[in-house]
Amino acid sequence: THTYLILILLWSMLLLSVLPFMHLLFIEAKCGFVVILMALYWCTECVPLAVTSLLPFILFPMMGIMKSEQVCLQYTGDAHILGTGGLIVAIAVEYWNLHKRLALRIVVLLGVKPMLLMVGFMSITAFLSMWISTVASTALMLPIVHSVLEHLRESEFEAEEHELQKKRDNLFSIVEEQNPEGCFSTEQRRLKHNQKYQTLSKGMSLCVCYSASIGGTATLTGSISNLILKGQMEKLFPGNGDVINYTSWFIFSFPNMVLMLAVSWLWLQFMYIGFNVKKTFSCRKVSPSERKVYAVMKSEYRKLGRMNFAECCVLVLFLLLVLLWFTREPGFSTGWASLLFNQEKTFVTDTTVSIFICLLFFVIPSKIECSCWRSGSLDISGMKWKAPPTLLHWELVQRKLPWNIMLLLGGAFALARGCEVSGLSLWLGKTLESLKNIPPVALSFLLCFVIAMLTEICNNAVISTVLLPVLASMTSAVGLHPLYIMLPTTISSSLAFMLPVATPPNAITFTYANLKIIEMVKPGFVLNLLGILCTNLAVHTWGTAIFNLKEIPPWANVTTTPTHSMFSATTP
Repeated sequence: THTYLILILLWSMLLLSVLPFMHLLFIEAKCGFVVILMALYWCTECVPLAVTSLLPFILFPMMGIMKSEQVCLQYTGDAHILGTGGLIVAIAVEYWNLHKRLALRIVVLLGVKPMLLMVGFMSITAFLSMWISTVASTALMLPIVHSVLEHLRESEFEAEEHELQKKRDNLFSIVEEQNPEGCFSTEQRRLKHNQKYQTLSKGMSLCVCYSASIGGTATLTGSISNLILKGQMEKLFPGNGDVINYTSWFIFSFPNMVLMLAVSWLWLQFMYIGFNVKKTFSCRKVSPSERKVYAVMKSEYRKLGRMNFAECCVLVLFLLLVLLWFTREPGFSTGWASLLFNQEKTFVTDTTVSIFICLLFFVIPSKIECSCWRSGSLDISGMKWKAPPTLLHWELVQRKLPWNIMLLLGGAFALARGCEVSGLSLWLGKTLESLKNIPPVALSFLLCFVIAMLTEICNNAVISTVLLPVLASMTSAVGLHPLYIMLPTTISSSLAFMLPVATPPNAITFTYANLKIIEMVKPGFVLNLLGILCTNLAVHTWGTAIFNLKEIPPWANVTTTPTHSMFSATTP
């Protein structure tokens, strides 16, 4: 692997040696060279993704595509700061252990029947992935899943052995005829029992990583692909009127997420548990083994104790953040930003809200300490207040915040802007005009399928970065609303269920559950198709109503043409 990476670097350096002669080429060709080079580096990861994202700082000015200060501006957009705010809130939730409390609470509420367990694990993982990273939610849930299943396996085996022993004591002479399992040794029965739970464990583990990817599609900050779409809409269509904001995205994507979760649960239930309607949905009596495991989980939840002052503050701030996001510009009525500040909705954005809440994390104390309460004295005159630590401190944020995402987003937006300024997007859009003969429904499904397959071997941020500007120009050429294609393809870039290298949650689950490649490919391929179908169904039903996809808005025309291009009358 290292040899291949070195060869890629050497060949790319050889290609870069022709930079002095680049002035002889069309500006579109120069930008195309940068796109191909960065896509190659991103796909092979011969250098870190964030380092590759810095190439526009060097190549765009040297090739005369964009000035250096114009490139720098692409790395500090609204979507960057919105993503940073969401990550800081996620750090606070993880630091004060709210996610673990919520996960155990769901298990306690739903019980330990396999069917209900899968529903509970998928629901809580998807919910957590809406607000914290998919990696964190997967890493949290997998140990809980395996702990529950291990307790359930041991308890059920002990209960079965105890029941078998009772039968032997009462009817020793005919037990072999009435209970064929009685003729097996204890080791054989344990082996058969373990194989059953090994299959169940694989299904439960896969449901966690799949739910993490699905949950990330529900909120604007849940996936980097979502933020890239928002940023590129702002760059490519500056007059779009904030068509993609937190509220509009959630109203469209949350029902789609629920639909994908339900379909995924049905498929995984069928594959790993068996879909017996009577057994699955019956209200049978809880077995002794399930009752024992339930008691263990309840004990684990009680060990967390009552919520302390800091946890309550983080929960309140989190709920306040979501409330402010939804009511800023809800769409069906005037938002608080317009009412309070009497400004246009583009002045106060979702970024303003997220940074305001983040600031409060560094101001509000994590506990209230007063020396007089500890001494038992109520002498107010002698009261001494000690400044407690705040909910978050900068050292923690600096250590846990994934700064590489900022550079990755910046590289994505710089590349998109370069494609627009150079005219490469316009040229690609014109070359794809022949696609107008394909029915829009079929075109949307085909592009979603291609992107979902590409995401299996390439980072979803890379896919969104490279293809979204091209798709934006293509929609203008074929006469479609930009979001008709860009919206489903963005969500499809998060539907990577087949390979362990596709997403970090897949990789974690593949290792943790000791899976084989084929054990992830079989359910994953079907889930890819089901996810694409659900997404296209959402776009063609409530998505069309929310974003008015049947009409082409006036801001949707991509008309940027460079001064010197293959479209102009004179050559450079």
